[in-house]
Amino acid sequence: MKIMKSLSPALTGILAILITYSTLFVMLATAISPERYDLKVGEVSPITITATKDVVDSVTTNRLRDAAVRGVQPSYISDSSVQPLVLSELQACFDGLIRYKDNSIVMEGELEPEVPELSDEALIALNQMDLERLIALKEQAYTQVRITLTGKLPQGQENKAIENIHQALLSGGFDEEEVAIALELIAGTLRPNMLLDEATNQANREKAAAEVEPVQYKKGQNIVRSGDVLSANHIEVLNDLGMLKDHQVDLTLFLGLGILLALLLLVLLGYTRSFPDALGNSLRMLYLLCTIILLTMGLSMLFSMMDIYLMPVALGAMLTALLIDPSLAILVNMILSVLTGLLASVNSGGLTTTMFSVTLISLMSGSLCVFILKRHGNRLRILLAGVCVAVVSAAGTTAVGLLSIASTSGIWPLSLWSVGSGILSAVLCIGLQPLLEWLFNVVTPSKLMELSNPNQPLLRRLLLEAPGTYHHSILVANLAEAATNAVGSDGLLARVGAYYHDIGKLKRPLYFKENQVKDNPHDRTDPRVSTAILTAHTADGADMGQKARLPQAVIDIIHQHHGDTPVLFFYDKAMKQGGEVDLEDYRYAGPKPKSKEAAIVMLADTVEAAARAIPESTPEAISQLIGNLIHSKMEDGQLDECPLTLADLNLIREAFEQVLIGVYHERVEYPKVELPERRREPKVEPPKEEEEEESTAPAPNEEEPPGKEEETP
Repeated sequence: MKIMKSLSPALTGILAILITYSTLFVMLATAISPERYDLKVGEVSPITITATKDVVDSVTTNRLRDAAVRGVQPSYISDSSVQPLVLSELQACFDGLIRYKDNSIVMEGELEPEVPELSDEALIALNQMDLERLIALKEQAYTQVRITLTGKLPQGQENKAIENIHQALLSGGFDEEEVAIALELIAGTLRPNMLLDEATNQANREKAAAEVEPVQYKKGQNIVRSGDVLSANHIEVLNDLGMLKDHQVDLTLFLGLGILLALLLLVLLGYTRSFPDALGNSLRMLYLLCTIILLTMGLSMLFSMMDIYLMPVALGAMLTALLIDPSLAILVNMILSVLTGLLASVNSGGLTTTMFSVTLISLMSGSLCVFILKRHGNRLRILLAGVCVAVVSAAGTTAVGLLSIASTSGIWPLSLWSVGSGILSAVLCIGLQPLLEWLFNVVTPSKLMELSNPNQPLLRRLLLEAPGTYHHSILVANLAEAATNAVGSDGLLARVGAYYHDIGKLKRPLYFKENQVKDNPHDRTDPRVSTAILTAHTADGADMGQKARLPQAVIDIIHQHHGDTPVLFFYDKAMKQGGEVDLEDYRYAGPKPKSKEAAIVMLADTVEAAARAIPESTPEAISQLIGNLIHSKMEDGQLDECPLTLADLNLIREAFEQVLIGVYHERVEYPKVELPERRREPKVEPPKEEEEEESTAPAPNEEEPPGKEEETP
């Protein structure tokens, strides 16, 4: 707490939000994360494991896609320039061999014929081969290559084409050694005239792969049954779901949860910033709001272990409406409905029909209880709200069940659990409300009713130690409540604030006129000292209120009900004594009233005190007095910092008049009438039983015992 107080309010608020966010994240991540197993390929599964959400069997899917890609027929681009070029090169190679074989062909002046490179075996066969045989081999090889290229030779099928030519040459009567010479020349020159169209082929492969439907395990489908041997497919799927202890977690699940939580809290913060009255610009109220959210989520997690429909989601809306603000309670209920809906997917990690059902029912029932508790927060009203939540929850559960469940037999147990949720929310609210009121010092109607009890310690002390102040406070409370109700503010707060507004006088009750009988200590006290004693009662009262743990709104009224009004009586007394006198030394320390209730208590305090001294209590005199007093407070600037309008001041004046005219109404003078003495009938003793008379009656000659007196009627 010391660390929190040392930080600035903005940093403290941000820290509270971050703590709330982190706590909610851990709670929900723990709840919705799937169970993790220690399994390996080849082991026997000890349990049946089902998919927590739709997941792709990547191993099987990739195998099917590879097969589809391999089945794609390649596309080619025809190149007509290949055939003449290959035939020309092949002829040149054979011509070189022929020239090499027959030197006589070489003309004078010509260079030695260029002989293609051949293997040693081919050279030996060439040397053993006669010229006519070589020329015949050339013609056959040339013809076979021309036929091959005329029929189109696709890229990648060159070896197959050479093998076909090989067989054809053998069939043409050439032996293996001779054919080997031709094949070496053909292998060096043969090229395909049908080239692969890589762009088209790649597009076709991608299309074939995309057309393969992913193999999926649907949510709730068994991945592996108990007793099955785990395969690589099983392990891969379990790993993708984050269900293996020694493998990766499902980061997408946590990322989605983190983003959702951040969005919900940003909406809540945006609302409180746009409508600051919802929290009263109080960090204490922000802490209370965070506590309500965390408390509701914690209790929901606890009771969800019994049944998911038993979660007391409406508790958050009830507590927010009663302790903070009804309009804010609607938004809090929406956020809690979404968050508790996530708890419906415990160990499933995904969206379910149950989650939708819980969220929808919580939205409806929580909003209804806010409407019921908007103006009244007594225990009977809370129980009524709980009953209404129970009815709406049961009806909503039944409706969603009829839409999604084929058999109606499973609906009724869920509806009964929903009824329990409403009753449980009300009971928990009644139990937790006083505790949260005390912990966060929150002002609520029930708290104010408790404080208005005359047996409260401070009020009891006021009655016994400062009775004049006590009765003055009662009249001020009547005036303040009537006026506050007239302007549409919290009349109960104004009444309780008026009850306690002068408790600071308990420190020195005899220095205040209403508690004095004859002696007035101010007659022998310096005016400055008297002023200090009188003006100290606001700060003293605030300190006493803090120690008694009065709500802050009541303490504010105690502290502000005089503003910085001057104590004119002692200022005038000091002026008459002579010397330099500064009016600022004879003012209350403030602050000026900040709320309508505090300002109205100030006016009621002034009006009640002045009305006691009015010479004639006629309606006209009372009305003029009230108007003058209100006008003087305005002129002195005491109402500058409160939200009262001129129309409000007119309503306040009328309310004061109505109350004071009723208090100081004209009374009939009672005449003095001599009443005749009242005749009393003699008391008739009831008859006694005969036996009793015999046992108790004294003997005729017996005297009464000494000391016994005769009873009088």
